[in-house]
Amino acid sequence: MTGNNDTYLDRRRFLTMSALGGATALAGCGGQTTNPDGPGGTGTADPGNTDGNGGAKGGTFVNTTAEDATTLDPRMNELAWVNGMMHYLFDTLLAVKPDGSDIVPHLAKEKPKKQDETTYTIPLKQGVKFHNGNELTAEDVAYSFSWVLDPKNKSTNQENLSFVESVKASGDYEVTFNLKHPYALFELTLAGMNAAIVPKKDAEKKGQKKFAQKPIGSGPFQLKEWKSGSHLTLERFDDYFLKSPNLKQIKYRVIPKAEVQFVELATGNVHQASVPKTLLSKAQGRKNLQMKRISQFDYNGLIFNSLHEPFGNRKVREAMQYLVDYDQMLQATKGKLGKRSYGFMPLEVNKAWDFPWQEWKKKYYPDKDHEKAKQLLDEAGYGDGFDVKMSTHSSGKFKNMAIILQNEMEKVGINAEVQEVTIGQWLNQLDTGEYDVTFYGWSGGQDPDGFYYYLFRNLRNDDSPLPDNYVGNASAGMLHEAYPNSEKLKKADENVRKARELQSRDERRKLYVQAAEAFQSEFPHIPVYSEQSATAWSTKVEGYEPTAFAAQPLCNQWSNASLKN
Repeated sequence: MTGNNDTYLDRRRFLTMSALGGATALAGCGGQTTNPDGPGGTGTADPGNTDGNGGAKGGTFVNTTAEDATTLDPRMNELAWVNGMMHYLFDTLLAVKPDGSDIVPHLAKEKPKKQDETTYTIPLKQGVKFHNGNELTAEDVAYSFSWVLDPKNKSTNQENLSFVESVKASGDYEVTFNLKHPYALFELTLAGMNAAIVPKKDAEKKGQKKFAQKPIGSGPFQLKEWKSGSHLTLERFDDYFLKSPNLKQIKYRVIPKAEVQFVELATGNVHQASVPKTLLSKAQGRKNLQMKRISQFDYNGLIFNSLHEPFGNRKVREAMQYLVDYDQMLQATKGKLGKRSYGFMPLEVNKAWDFPWQEWKKKYYPDKDHEKAKQLLDEAGYGDGFDVKMSTHSSGKFKNMAIILQNEMEKVGINAEVQEVTIGQWLNQLDTGEYDVTFYGWSGGQDPDGFYYYLFRNLRNDDSPLPDNYVGNASAGMLHEAYPNSEKLKKADENVRKARELQSRDERRKLYVQAAEAFQSEFPHIPVYSEQSATAWSTKVEGYEPTAFAAQPLCNQWSNASLKN
């Protein structure tokens, strides 16, 4: 990141837009099958050719997505579902096992070899082919990372690779990573689409804009056709270095409404679709479908602007916690497709890291108590109430949260106005700090760093300077800007930064517990829920098991899906 205003704002917009991607992340895993010769078919397989497991080799698996892609360049993409889809087009050095239990070599021959605290070498597999027939070498790997890290390219992935100093080809099939500092998530980063490998010669020849329309990768499928707003079709790459996919094609149809997606699935026009909460029981009752709920590793709630009175007063923010019933908010937003979140993280992350989330629940998520709320407001000097504006989006989940809080505020004398804003207006409010209360969502992944580093660090302590009009990290409720002399917040920022440099999980856990205590005790948010996506797929699909961790679940190291005859 350079220090200029444009670059900073671009990054802020990338981070906030990522927050909106969690709800559609699973669209990259869902799918439907249609006839390879046209839409609305039944996914007929190639005759006389089987995969050896009873399924047919061939056919088109038709998937659905609620929104169109804006780019097929992994270096510039900002949409979560597209990241999932692009795992079929591009490969990464490492891969996460479908159950999330380990990270294993993929394009890499072995895991990174540590030379010192900040230097790693990675040997590459030989004979890996790009879709144009050229061999993937260390030069392509070094180019892919270097391009993203070059500020002049304005890659939306630059922030995600900011811990990397340089990547060099140290042999024809070996790369050397030089890190700015030790980084706990180094291997996990190398397994994500933020670290996808593109062919240097093709990318340079086409230029970024043309490459985004007609990309070349090394994945199990290659681009066949992309009609914006309609569909995107991938076809089998027979020279894929792991195995030849059983499926002939994967097709993504753009169908904005989940209810329509489900109808298409139920009638056999597609093989997979997301299931809205209102149709869960119907999906469970259909014999031709399988269904699974998958956690999104996100966090959603309302945030208070502590640079605006009266929310600069901690007791006012604490009083807000006593106005709501968290379970009621969850039911009014996501219902059965949501889980309560604690410590600004999903319950799955809390459990996996053995965080004291049950203690946090008692300490920072109190039962609704209007008398306690009034007491705190009196102590803060706001016993007579005040006026407040709450921003919300037309999305039911966020709007319902705001309306519930509005109704409870009125019961204690607070005049709250709910204003519906567009995503563009919301982004502008975050950039300028012009809001009292607004909604927020964030997809942070399965490591606490994905939440605390991006949401709660003090950006003033980054290496690059901030613009003069900087108003604070919106997701942290402007806490660092509101309380610049707070020793508690200074220590929390240090802990968040130090935790990402340590290798010891136990040491990292201790630092995150301390940071979580510090931020929760300031009550910057009303944390409500983490999402789940319900995805259903046809029983005609064999060898397929979508999970929260699996990349390219239709064809990877562990599975190779096919369609029944």
